[in-house]
Amino acid sequence: MRVKLTGACILSLLCLCAIRPCTASTITASGAGSTPATAEDLTGLYPTEIVGTLDGTDPFAASMFKISNLDPGNFSALTVFTGAFGIPDTVLSLFNSAGVGIFLNDDISGSNTMSCLPSAGLSNPCPASGIALPGGIYYLAISRSSNYPVDQFGNEIFNPLSSTDVVGPSTTNPIAGWDGFGAAPDFDLTSYDILLTGTVPEPATWLLTAGAVLVLGRLRRRR
Repeated sequence: MRVKLTGACILSLLCLCAIRPCTASTITASGAGSTPATAEDLTGLYPTEIVGTLDGTDPFAASMFKISNLDPGNFSALTVFTGAFGIPDTVLSLFNSAGVGIFLNDDISGSNTMSCLPSAGLSNPCPASGIALPGGIYYLAISRSSNYPVDQFGNEIFNPLSSTDVVGPSTTNPIAGWDGFGAAPDFDLTSYDILLTGTVPEPATWLLTAGAVLVLGRLRRRR
């Protein structure tokens, strides 16, 4: 059977490729837990920014999100200061789909206590760059400074020598909780803002996906 794309079909294809996902790129965290089992699922929402708050009374507080790395060459995460009620010193941790640690960063530099995850992009301010993570599902977590993830035995998953290090895991055990070490509760400074790249498919991917959808639709109608 021969498939013929009409002018209207081609026009629709071009229109679809020019449109980003219909969901908002800025996500307000809602009910994000601190482990993969309770993480807020953002897969399919294509977030480029996540804003939220951490419990100001809990030294073990952390928020975890399930995200998709759809553009491996451009994936990165970065916290930015949110103002008068912002957490002044954050930690970002990244885990694979099984909850096993990949990277942790506490401070971007000695003068910047926000956090970042490395990427292949040269504009990324992370101390480590040129790293492209494979596409797939990941868990991204934010916590206060010195509140690091631990495994089921209470062992810290990451052990940076300096707060500015971007480190890989020291164990292959998945995350089970947080140590709360040195992370004193703060009733006023609770808000955070995470900027993300690589969570939206490349334009070429949209083109391929949109084209496949239209061709399949056309085939079904012909049948």
